Amino acid sequence: MKRFHLVRHMTTKPVVVSNRNIPKPVKLEKGKKYAWCTCGQSSKQPMCDGSHRGSGFSPIRFTAEETKTALLCCCKNTNNGPYCDMTHIKVMMDNTLGRFRSSSPSNPPVGDTALVASRLPAYQPLKEGKTYLWCACGASKSQPFCDGSHSSGSLRPISFTAEKTKPRWLCQCKRTKTPPFCDGTHLDVEIQTAKEGEPLAPY
Repeated sequence: MKRFHLVRHMTTKPVVVSNRNIPKPVKLEKGKKYAWCTCGQSSKQPMCDGSHRGSGFSPIRFTAEETKTALLCCCKNTNNGPYCDMTHIKVMMDNTLGRFRSSSPSNPPVGDTALVASRLPAYQPLKEGKTYLWCACGASKSQPFCDGSHSSGSLRPISFTAEKTKPRWLCQCKRTKTPPFCDGTHLDVEIQTAKEGEPLAPY
């Protein structure tokens, strides 16, 4: 995999929009040329739509070496553009450091606290009409799905049926407000600093 280095002509930073921080899976076709947005202002993320004009930024142009689905960076801070290198996690941590509330946490009460199975969601292929059991306790060894490990606890798996045949991001931090799907909660500092396989540390 070739590495691309951002060339910026001004000292301004790229626009980082919160709902675009998570990398986007894009199907690349061998031999096809692409222009990856570096300014963050494109409405066709993660690709360029010309919004950079006059900003001092230039898109990164690259040719796919093979036909495959690749995770392309949307936070615009990757060191391996256009590909994601998980820098978006640090970006979100930096953006949320000053925004934590001092009120009581909304996590499950003691004795009913899910483990943080992973600090990242799972990009899981789903089949239309198939029913799945999403692990809610975090103890399953078959993440993000249930393997029966909850039997000794009070947390129960969530049953859901896929509406379409397509991959979806499924939560593995077990703190999403839209289970079983990821809602970005794993990007909170408290989760990104948590130990996988253990409950969140108390405030």
